[in-house]
Amino acid sequence: AGYSMVFTHRARQFVELATRARALGYAGFQVAGGHFAAFHAEELLGDVPALDAVAVGEGEPILCALAGAEAEPSAAPGLVWRDGAVVRRSPDSAPEPELDKLAWPTRRKPYDRYHGLAIVNMLGSRGCAYRCAFCSIAAWHKLCGGERYRQRSAAGLAAEMGCLWRDGVRLFNFHDDNFLGARKVENLARVEALRSALAAQGVGQLAFAIKARPDAVDEEVFGRLREMGLFRVFLGIEAGTEESLRQLGRGQKLADNERALDILNRLDVHTAFNLLLLNPESTLDDVAGNVAFLRRHLDNPLNFCRTEIYAGTPLERKLRAEGRLKGDYWGLDYAIRNPEPEQAFELMRAAFYDRNFGPHPLHYLSGQVDYEHQVRMDFFGTTPAVRAEAKGYVRRVNDNTVSYLEQIVAAVRAGRATAALAADLAARVAEDDRRLHAEGDDVLARIRDIPERTRPTRGSARTRAALAASVALTLAGCRQPDTQHMEMAPPPPPPTTGAPPLPTGDGSVLVPVKEDAGTPFASPPDAGTPFATPPDAGPVPPPTYTQPMEAAPRWPPPPPPTYTQPMEAAPNWPPPPPPPPPDTHMREAAPPWGPNDPRNR
Repeated sequence: AGYSMVFTHRARQFVELATRARALGYAGFQVAGGHFAAFHAEELLGDVPALDAVAVGEGEPILCALAGAEAEPSAAPGLVWRDGAVVRRSPDSAPEPELDKLAWPTRRKPYDRYHGLAIVNMLGSRGCAYRCAFCSIAAWHKLCGGERYRQRSAAGLAAEMGCLWRDGVRLFNFHDDNFLGARKVENLARVEALRSALAAQGVGQLAFAIKARPDAVDEEVFGRLREMGLFRVFLGIEAGTEESLRQLGRGQKLADNERALDILNRLDVHTAFNLLLLNPESTLDDVAGNVAFLRRHLDNPLNFCRTEIYAGTPLERKLRAEGRLKGDYWGLDYAIRNPEPEQAFELMRAAFYDRNFGPHPLHYLSGQVDYEHQVRMDFFGTTPAVRAEAKGYVRRVNDNTVSYLEQIVAAVRAGRATAALAADLAARVAEDDRRLHAEGDDVLARIRDIPERTRPTRGSARTRAALAASVALTLAGCRQPDTQHMEMAPPPPPPTTGAPPLPTGDGSVLVPVKEDAGTPFASPPDAGTPFATPPDAGPVPPPTYTQPMEAAPRWPPPPPPTYTQPMEAAPNWPPPPPPPPPDTHMREAAPPWGPNDPRNR
């Protein structure tokens, strides 16, 4: 049994799961892996008797070696285990340099759906070529060895996408840490290669979501991605001032952030971001500058938090050397060096914890509204009134948040950061949350009730011929043994009017109604007033884009994590999905023999 301990704030949940399994009589080998486990292997083995070992590296070679050796730890690479009172380590597990050699992941069926559209999670690459001071991703890949950033070939990626598309999948949620590299020329070449490979597979309309750094956002590259079906970008903004970007070691400029948001908004892509509003070296002026950045960008779903400390990162080593770390490996804490931003943090924690990370975070709902509208628009069309409601709702939520942040900065400057103010802010934000939640639910209902203008349409003879030819090329790939799992995002609440089922590999394709290029969404002149709903001018057909999207932030969100420090950084948007129901969570891997073998019966 493998436990994926990637995030600090979920590590205790996995420990409880492993311990409960032992209490119920499970006697098998239990191994933990992931960023958190790898950096705390010795501590976990000392503190958690239920765990037999910790994996340091990518799971495929380690788990396969354990299975082949009947859980003999010394036979597996990249393993840390107890040998009596001694903790031993096997030789490092080198990651597979050619990702195309890895088997495709096991996928649960039936697929989860948004607006009737089947969605899967995907990986087109592994690792990250950057070295941000706060990020455990780069630190973990450095610990594991091998190339820090590897990409699948365009042909290999398109083969998996083509197989899934013919099985009815239309939405592809890429979880790559960075979908693109650093150089425009190489990114253009990869995008064009993927476009050609998808065409060779006979793939029709789809939508996909990616994660990207702002300095990788180029109008030509992302214009082509949009034409292919890009509908969502989680953008690595991280900070809204030059000083904060420098402290975080981002290697990007504030101008990159501004330019990237401008390009993606003009391309009409659902774009969300998280801001590390405070860091260990923050000043109040820098906090005010980050708030001002949010004020300039109210049109995009957002969230914010304090920079947190993860093992193995340059930031962790720096604060440890300075003697500024508090807590233990279950959750490292620190005090901001300057007292004024520390006071601002305490006020923000009191006011915004539930809005950002609680059981029903308003900022997640805001992102869901924009996300679901984007999907509906790209596949089925929208109306001017509903578009105005969706975009206006995002802006109202963000304006409300930024207004409170501005009040907090002003109060700290004036020396009024008191417990009474914290309680007052918390009460007012909670009241606004109730009102804005009701508004968001109403907007979601309107989005789900949009009349549908496009229907599955039988493809041309040429399209059907291409599909038939591509099946012969990729059918074997669809049947390769499954050796890993990709966690799926659960579906949203059922829409009030369901979208019709899409074709499932019989040659049908979606043919969107074309529309003239319009102007980008205009923000209301007065950000403090509710967004005006224009007269309903009838349905607006979907744009001519043909690409997929990332899994929407789910609703309701997960229960509050068991944080051991205030306002720990939330995981990248969308947040990690909760465990599926018991009878669908643990799935048996496919047998080593073929799908038509009599032993399957």
